[in-house]
Amino acid sequence: MERSTLNCNETHKHLVDAVDRHLPDDLQSAVLAHLKLCMPCRSEYELQLLAKQIVSTKLKKSATPDDVRAAVVAALDREAAAPSRFFLRGFIPQARWVPAIAGTAAVLLLIVLMNIPATLNEDDYAHTSANDVINRSVQNFSLVRSGEMKPSMIACYPDIVVGFFEERGIDFAVSIPTDDSCDWYGAVSDTYDGVKQAHIVYKRGNDILYVYEVNKNTALRGSTFSLPAAARKSLVETGWYTDPEHQDCNVILWTVDETLCAAVSTMNKDRMLAVLTTK
Repeated sequence: MERSTLNCNETHKHLVDAVDRHLPDDLQSAVLAHLKLCMPCRSEYELQLLAKQIVSTKLKKSATPDDVRAAVVAALDREAAAPSRFFLRGFIPQARWVPAIAGTAAVLLLIVLMNIPATLNEDDYAHTSANDVINRSVQNFSLVRSGEMKPSMIACYPDIVVGFFEERGIDFAVSIPTDDSCDWYGAVSDTYDGVKQAHIVYKRGNDILYVYEVNKNTALRGSTFSLPAAARKSLVETGWYTDPEHQDCNVILWTVDETLCAAVSTMNKDRMLAVLTTK
């Protein structure tokens, strides 16, 4: 088997090691070459990166209680013995994370990952309609960068931005993670087809992080707004989705209570997540 001709099954065997950069250089290159051509595999890889980053960002390393560790290891053993599922096959068999993840959060994360559906195909990632949340987010990001979309207000503190949206009657709780390295926060409130939407801009030196927020139920129902099937499934199951389609920017979606958020930036995903997962 030539390294440059990996298929989906072969690629999936190596995904967790590719995420951790534990593969030989030629095999790592072969995996990445396959990911460039295969959107479902690329999305699984991106989701694993996202899950790992969230764990490392949100949880401190500490000794795992014996009963929790035993439950997690037992779950891993059962999954390894069962017929493999697409996402899980590349993620679960190696338990190197188990000692580093403490308490109930570890079990909850594993339960989420074990129940991610495995029936997605290329069409499930497509988003071409004008009302698609990802399309609108990327287009708005371009307008912000070009100066065509200008903030209605600029503030140094996120609570001021929250107050701005409250005054304008936004019917969902706008989520604004605090970023101590942010030069300023910008905000715009408007409507699309009669539905209110919020736009938040983070200015961080030369970087712009744009966040588009709408009512989650409106988006997931596919009425005023739409989402690709892969995004809906991932958001329902995990609360997060990273879009694999864009070459010149990164797109991360997540939900907070009744709010759907979509962040777009040319920043790499690690830096984006460092901002988005801050309370």
